[in-house]
Amino acid sequence: MDDPVYKEAWQRFYVAKSRPTEGTGWVKATQLVVMTSAGRLLEGDAYDAKTGKVDMVRGLTQVLESYASLPEAERRPAQVDGQEKPVPPPPAGGLVLTIYDRLLGCPAAGDCRLPEGDDLGGIRTHAPAGQRSSLWLTAEECRALVPVNPRVGVPHEVPAKLARRIALYGLWPQSLWVVEHTWQPDSVRQAQLQVTPLEISPQLVKLRVNGAVLLSVPSRLRRYPTSEYVKDLENRFDAGLEGTMVFDRAAQRITKWNMVALGDYSGAMFTHREESGRNVGDDQWREATREAPVPLGFAFELDPTAYDTPPERRRPRSFVHAYIFRDREQFYWDPEKWEQDWKQRQQR
Repeated sequence: MDDPVYKEAWQRFYVAKSRPTEGTGWVKATQLVVMTSAGRLLEGDAYDAKTGKVDMVRGLTQVLESYASLPEAERRPAQVDGQEKPVPPPPAGGLVLTIYDRLLGCPAAGDCRLPEGDDLGGIRTHAPAGQRSSLWLTAEECRALVPVNPRVGVPHEVPAKLARRIALYGLWPQSLWVVEHTWQPDSVRQAQLQVTPLEISPQLVKLRVNGAVLLSVPSRLRRYPTSEYVKDLENRFDAGLEGTMVFDRAAQRITKWNMVALGDYSGAMFTHREESGRNVGDDQWREATREAPVPLGFAFELDPTAYDTPPERRRPRSFVHAYIFRDREQFYWDPEKWEQDWKQRQQR
């Protein structure tokens, strides 16, 4: 929104100068920012000291309780300037993939799981839990995923442009980065994806999805919060993809898609240090080296509600879609055009 009330509230939050009568804007131990529609910052604390874990219900309950105690004038503005902009619908006949990324801990060979305790030396990424994103696919892309004449055991190569979109826009490590780091249009070094029919019946086709991805981009390690230059780096993610997909032959649509991407990440990552489950303020950028990369995982699943949810309740588009391509939507649908435009800009 262009409303000055919202702009002023966001400014108070970002410069950490909330009013004495309001909260900080944070739900502590999470990445949530909360405020009323009248621009008053709220707060909550999702950390449960008794269990040493994040309790989202606890944090949001505190937010709701503080909201309920406010006078009406601080809940809702008398009037709103600007224009409401509901989340646009996904493309007709397409699908929406929900994606979660998470740094994993491997204290023992073959035993990867969420980091707990000192598995990573007390280091946690800036995100305390898996970060949710999404990827929108068009009807044409969905059709390209399924072989026209499927045969069990015969692989079908996913078109290169679509494999590139999935790699470049779907494997964005929100749990490791903030907006200082991004993949660039030439970051895809490898994006190979294929689907292989496992079972075929008159009703459905069950397919295996597998492939490999390598993403790379030059980066720099800087000290936080001064941005002092430390050294040049390469942000790199080398991963394998594995999953299953179900195609409904009668409805002519994909009804299930579960997939994981698991691999090694090296490069810059934003972290903080914890002691007894609490942040001790050691926030900074750190380097994961090629010799000692961090295991990074992505989980993909089909969002079955994306086309049934009313505009006011739709999930927001991904950071890549809504922010990186906020003024150039056409590049979200075609990474080749994005790269062409990017190269032209480099030459100026």
